[in-house]
Amino acid sequence: MRYLSDYHIHSTYSFDANQTIEDIVIKSISMNLNEICLTEHISFDPKDNSYKFFDFKDYESEIKKLSQKYYGKILIKQGLETGEYPLYKKDFDNYFKEHDIDFIIGSIHNLNGEGFRKNISENGVNYTYEAYFKEILNYAKMGDFDILGHLDIVQRYAFKSGGIYNLDDYKDYIYAILKTIISRGKGIEINTSGLSNNLLFPKLEILQMYKDLNGEILTVGSDAHSCDRVGDGISYVYDLLKDIGFKYVFTFDKRKMNGILL
Repeated sequence: MRYLSDYHIHSTYSFDANQTIEDIVIKSISMNLNEICLTEHISFDPKDNSYKFFDFKDYESEIKKLSQKYYGKILIKQGLETGEYPLYKKDFDNYFKEHDIDFIIGSIHNLNGEGFRKNISENGVNYTYEAYFKEILNYAKMGDFDILGHLDIVQRYAFKSGGIYNLDDYKDYIYAILKTIISRGKGIEINTSGLSNNLLFPKLEILQMYKDLNGEILTVGSDAHSCDRVGDGISYVYDLLKDIGFKYVFTFDKRKMNGILL
């Protein structure tokens, strides 16, 4: 049987999620997932809703207890999703050294201290996309992460205004991002949270570009913030990746990669 892993899930340890870790575990088992990784939001920006919300000690303790309770039924890994690492590099680097982490998603959620919706409203769609890809490229060059999360996530916020971008408009940035992470031994996430709107983060064209550049390191995540979305689209994306020509998705343990055949 296919080994299924959901590597982007938020519990009540993230400010914007309403599901307990045990809720997630129970739903994951019902979805025939073999492995999950909790990826709680963490930020050092005092203006961010994640600031000082997350408690690693309690998080780690609960995962250990649930791993014992559900031993043999599912693997539970402890991860983080960063926010605006380039602005708080020293804080993040110290935090990563001091805590036992399996996996880190590197994400950008804000530009100029504001969310994507506000950037689109005030500065326009084209500005927001370009500023986002520039910031991601900067992050790719200097950040400590395992995979880049939901690359081209601006689509989610531009969707209703008709701002789904043309890849050729930002191809040079995207090419540079992919070349950089490949050279650094990092990877990208395929995030299924846009599937209800027929969106995938990133676009299939980016995945094809990544494959053409000999990129291999991939994780797949639902980005679930509520139980109804845990495991959503994982098997479907595995099929897409296989069709493109990828052979593996990856799981992580103490930040060491493990390739799983698709």
